[in-house]
Amino acid sequence: ITGMIFMSKYFDLMSLGDEEAKALGVNVKLIRIVAIILATLASSLSVVMAGIIGWVGLIIPHIVRMAVGPSHRLLIPLSAIVGGAFLLLADAISRLALSVEIPIGILTSLIGIPIFIIVLKNARAAWN
Repeated sequence: ITGMIFMSKYFDLMSLGDEEAKALGVNVKLIRIVAIILATLASSLSVVMAGIIGWVGLIIPHIVRMAVGPSHRLLIPLSAIVGGAFLLLADAISRLALSVEIPIGILTSLIGIPIFIIVLKNARAAWN
């Protein structure tokens, strides 16, 4: 995540489009490769550490983006913090809701699927 935070300036420039980023002096091909490597490392390490937790990586950044805007300088660290807080809350609910422990992946899916549908509807409306 630290590498992605340091690259947030480049992510913001690349969100303008490849041609504009090249015009501003960004090596688009290199930044894209490094971003893919860092994202792969971050997702694989989180799965190794926490297991398959499903929807957290999909819904939390969208919720944070709706709250704070598109700046990656804020979006990346806040997504990590809000994602961790969401998992703590989901874990507490999964352990305390019933007399048996609900797997956290099921609970995050139950919460994540409706939110993901809402995000998809909003994205679809923006595309039209």
